Amino acid sequence: MTVGDDGPTDAAGAPLAADTITCIDCGGIAHLLTRPDDTGRHWPGDLVVYRCEDCLDRWDLIVPEEGDADGRADW
Repeated sequence: MTVGDDGPTDAAGAPLAADTITCIDCGGIAHLLTRPDDTGRHWPGDLVVYRCEDCLDRWDLIVPEEGDADGRADW
């Protein structure tokens, strides 16, 4: 994990908490609802919440710690 101007990123440079994810239930787009902390960032171990724009399912996910699985979130 690296920490750049946009906050913590995975080894490929992607943010640890994406703005959108694919909904597992319907394949729609789920948007990040959780606001970042005072630094404008989400950190490993943070709870982030997404809501699907199609089926309205809510997804509560934990930002992975460095070294979890392959070190990044595949959401």
